[in-house]
Amino acid sequence: MKALDEQEKQLQAEREKLDKEKSVFQRIKSENAKPGSANNNEEILELNVGGKVFTTLRKTLVQNKDSVLAQLCTGKNQQARDKDGRIFIDRSPKTFALILEYLRTDVLPIAFSTTAQEKEFQKDLEFYSLGPTFTPFHAVWSEIHKSQDLQVRDNGKTVEVIGEDGDHTIVIGDQKIMHGIVNVTVQVTIPRPNRYSFGVLPELPPNFNRGFGYKNGMLGWGLHDHTESLGIFCQTQLVAKATGGYVTGDYVTLTVDVDRGDLSFKVNGMKVSELLNCEIIQLGVYVAATLFNKGTIWQLVPQSSQ
Repeated sequence: MKALDEQEKQLQAEREKLDKEKSVFQRIKSENAKPGSANNNEEILELNVGGKVFTTLRKTLVQNKDSVLAQLCTGKNQQARDKDGRIFIDRSPKTFALILEYLRTDVLPIAFSTTAQEKEFQKDLEFYSLGPTFTPFHAVWSEIHKSQDLQVRDNGKTVEVIGEDGDHTIVIGDQKIMHGIVNVTVQVTIPRPNRYSFGVLPELPPNFNRGFGYKNGMLGWGLHDHTESLGIFCQTQLVAKATGGYVTGDYVTLTVDVDRGDLSFKVNGMKVSELLNCEIIQLGVYVAATLFNKGTIWQLVPQSSQ
């Protein structure tokens, strides 16, 4: 009887092993299926990146068909697997979390805790064959290129109008952006609706005590908050309307893609206006803002804080 019991236990163990192997095989077979249907693209996948498991939709990973992730998910590249059948990628899980968020939101991070983290992010973008090129950008209010009536504090993260009402222009970052994509987000505190411009300039203005709003003639482009004219301006012409203004407490995000000549704005995460394929932007631009009322405060914020 004991011999029969032992034999039965061995058979049961073998059945469980076969069931587990079958389950892993079915998962691999499912993940290697061609993403030809909407249902397939809605499939939930698990990836093991550097020992940490990430869960996402197939469509998030395959949206860039030439990327390493898309090729792994469609079986075009040979895949390493962990013991549970998940695709295994031997890269940093911390950086992959940023990569995955970029794929989900189409927004590149702008704040890194260290220069090394920034370089690692760029390196992994290249490893996964994911464009566009991220341009490191030191987002601080300029102490040099600004109106005399603006005060910069908090290590360059906050600017306030300390003079009388009027057009007060300031550059963000000091450097001219010559390629790639840059995101800049500000949180605005304004006493009342008035002329507030946030945009890009092809050249530094000769006078920072003038604005680049529509009344003075745009030197560049910007989201201009005014009851009768809201959107992206080029010189005095409204070239792209916006769906709403921005008020105290709002987060306003500017995204400029110099290589493509694109400029877009989001207010509290919702896109409100965009300008596409502008040749002048492709020559390089500065990011700038014009503040008006005394007491106006704009704060630069990390993307993750929104």
